[in-house]
Amino acid sequence: MSRVQADEVRALEALCAVAGVETEFTGNDGARHHARPPTLAAILGALGVPLSRVEDAPEAWRAVTASRARRPMEPVVVQWSGERRTVRVSLPDHVVWADGWHQLDLEDGTVRRRRLSQIGATLVGRDTVDGRDLDIYEVPLDGSPEPGEGEVLPPGYHRLTLLAPGPVATALVLVAHTCPLPARGWGAFLPLHALRTGRDRGVGSYHDLGDLARWVGDQGGALVGTLPLYPVFLDGPVDPSPYRPVTKLGLNEIHVDPTGLPELAVAPQARRLLASDTVRRQVETARAARVIDHGQVMATLRAVLVPMVAALFAGPSTRRSQLEAFAAARPELVSYARFRSACERLGSPWPTWSGAEAARAVEGTNDDVEHYHLYVQWVADQQLATVGQGRGAGLYLDLPVGVHPSGFDPWWQPHAFATGVSGGAPPDAFFAAGQNWGFPPMHPDGLRDDGYRYLIAQLRQAFRHADAVRIDHVMGLDRLYWLPDGSGDGDGAYVRYRNEEMRAVVALEASRSGTTIVGEDLGTVPDRVRAAMAHDRMLRSWVFQFETSTSDPAPAVPERSLAAWGTHDLPRFAAYWEGTDIDERQRSGALDVATAGAERADREANRAALEVALRLPAGGTAGLAPAVETMDLLRACLGHMAAGEALLMLVDLEDLWLERQPQNRPGTGPEVPNWRLRSALTLEQARRDARVVGVLAQVDRARREPAAAGSPGGSAADRLPGRAT
Repeated sequence: MSRVQADEVRALEALCAVAGVETEFTGNDGARHHARPPTLAAILGALGVPLSRVEDAPEAWRAVTASRARRPMEPVVVQWSGERRTVRVSLPDHVVWADGWHQLDLEDGTVRRRRLSQIGATLVGRDTVDGRDLDIYEVPLDGSPEPGEGEVLPPGYHRLTLLAPGPVATALVLVAHTCPLPARGWGAFLPLHALRTGRDRGVGSYHDLGDLARWVGDQGGALVGTLPLYPVFLDGPVDPSPYRPVTKLGLNEIHVDPTGLPELAVAPQARRLLASDTVRRQVETARAARVIDHGQVMATLRAVLVPMVAALFAGPSTRRSQLEAFAAARPELVSYARFRSACERLGSPWPTWSGAEAARAVEGTNDDVEHYHLYVQWVADQQLATVGQGRGAGLYLDLPVGVHPSGFDPWWQPHAFATGVSGGAPPDAFFAAGQNWGFPPMHPDGLRDDGYRYLIAQLRQAFRHADAVRIDHVMGLDRLYWLPDGSGDGDGAYVRYRNEEMRAVVALEASRSGTTIVGEDLGTVPDRVRAAMAHDRMLRSWVFQFETSTSDPAPAVPERSLAAWGTHDLPRFAAYWEGTDIDERQRSGALDVATAGAERADREANRAALEVALRLPAGGTAGLAPAVETMDLLRACLGHMAAGEALLMLVDLEDLWLERQPQNRPGTGPEVPNWRLRSALTLEQARRDARVVGVLAQVDRARREPAAAGSPGGSAADRLPGRAT
């Protein structure tokens, strides 16, 4: 390598260090993986560093260092409740320190103002930037001269300004409590699209979710969990993935129940449609289908809702005033409605819009389509708000890490997203080529410079009606794997976020709403992420399927966790222990014959060890074959988790009737029914199923007893209701 090339690489690495781009990482294979210089240059460019190729690195380094040195104070600072921190400030040496002021504008409107000379600041160094001499001070964040002498800063979003005598530096001050912890309990999981009832229209509704929550609550459950409930594209090219939402600021209108809305009474056309033979046949066909036709279900529902919207907007009424109040309180949803109207009017995704088209979308047209999209957000919010009320179980919702690249959020808050890159994951044991998730990652500096306004907005929507929220890929608060456009799925690098700042926002919003936070910390996760989760009192995701092994088949479950058999992306319980997931991967070519055989042998050994560890009776259930039945093993595994120390435990209801098809097969496309499978049992059938009710009773009893501290909790026969002994 020439000296010039070496200088370029050193400058590139220095840029990566200050911009938070990791040049290498340790994979789950234990090996060190290094990013290619062109990949690093492309990612730095997406972060706003002024370079497009490696050769630009030395000049870019000089520009970046000069810019950073001119910044008198970090734009965001964090203080956790009960702690006392200082902030580093660089002031020109001609500033007369005694003449300056330390001013805190608190979120509640209170102003605290003190002389800089009176707060015990410490001179810690000097520097020279662009010919200017700077004095560097450590300043108490709360403005008190000594620990314990100042007023405690309340949790909230405050503004610190240093004046000498005019403003010389300002920062957002995040003061946060840690996240609230839940009582020991359990919940049931079922995707809302899969929920079937005697009244559904081919997809579960928010009212159906309320019925499920009441039933789970009657069984003793504290939570009912489902997949993300955000809007997705259901017109034009349908993309039903709940992990590529149009926005994380609203709700999916496909789950609205029109029969429960007051507008139906004043919309005769909607009533006629609901009673028509055509709509009845469409609903009956959709209800009987195993695989959802999202486009057809949504078209049928919208045909009924449109005249209801027209009736509401026909004149003034109490309901219309309520909608207008909702719109005034949620201006982002007004913008969302305008955006969706423009998408339909123009028939193309927003990245292709001209400047005039984009301007018109911002202004809106106040047309029927705009009214429709605002109305469905309002009524969806009203219907979801009733879930869990009374005796029903609370809601356990899911916050995805990304949004659709053609969705509303990147259009509404472009500074909050990076362009020219996608979020993903590096190669691992499950995806040898890595993964490209196809969404624009949030921009670390864009979020920060805007005071985390977009992050706060999405968290408030997620926590609005939820008792607990799962943060998908919680490692994304610390770092995310970025892939430049046009690169291979494994050709990326990790980009660091301001971990403590983002965590403080999450904890502050969670503490204000009383929402339990569960971090999805599966896969390649640095130790510092789990240490931060412990500090913040976030629960870990403990997945039995990942933790069990032949050497330790029934491991102890950690206390601060949510325990479950698997996730929506993993094989069902029955498929896993019967090996049908291995068969499927072999048929698809993902496994060769030898590897598949080795996996089957390992699975059989693991199962045998688990049967011994959980002390399942060797003879099996009376009247059945000697081999331990899959249902017996499921009940024993659930019993082990329920008796363990985890604060929360989640039961996937579809496992209770031994469903074998997963809701999603990562790495596949439209050739398989991802996000479209409906449950094999209706809610009414599940309520009457002695097997289902018996397992939930077993779980509830174990959850109400003290944790067994890693013990299997006695023999399976002792714990399982209805077993022959």
